[in-house]
Amino acid sequence: MIEGFHDKQDLKIFENRLKEKHELFFLIWKVGVNLALRVSDVLKITLNDCNKFLEKKEYWSIDKKTKKRNAVKLNDNTLQAFKRALELRNNSKVSKENLYLFVGQGNRVSNTLSHVSRQAVDKYFKEAVDDENLNISIGTHTMRKTWGRLAYNKGIRLEVIMKRLNHSSQATTLLYLGITDKEIDDVVADLNI
Repeated sequence: MIEGFHDKQDLKIFENRLKEKHELFFLIWKVGVNLALRVSDVLKITLNDCNKFLEKKEYWSIDKKTKKRNAVKLNDNTLQAFKRALELRNNSKVSKENLYLFVGQGNRVSNTLSHVSRQAVDKYFKEAVDDENLNISIGTHTMRKTWGRLAYNKGIRLEVIMKRLNHSSQATTLLYLGITDKEIDDVVADLNI
């Protein structure tokens, strides 16, 4: 099962390796993890969308899976990621007819009109984890699960996390958080009422 990062140290190691390996995929990660987005919603961002988000300092879309409105103010890391992604995109060889922000950088994509694939994102995430021997089952959904878990670790109420993730049931959100049996055992031992 795909997991989210539970602690910031492993997350930092992963992010540093991903940035070294391929900056574009690091920027996809930063946008996705900071906004708690599905990879499909990150990849469909266009240049025009990005410019509007930067101007208003707010992300908004219609969630691809749930069809719900998804809006949130941008934090500093997301603003920086969008700015850097625009720089990379504007300096690439990609056709000006391609409207997407996150596009490949090689010669084979210079004439394509699509964004990088979900499979490519998954591949680079897995390679960064493998390179650093991190003990996590990673995939593209790790962005959302990491946001949820780190928000939970910070003491954010479950209802707030549910709302941001556009979940309609607490059960789904609890699965995302990846609470382990050991954590439950630790709480029981610690309470010792």
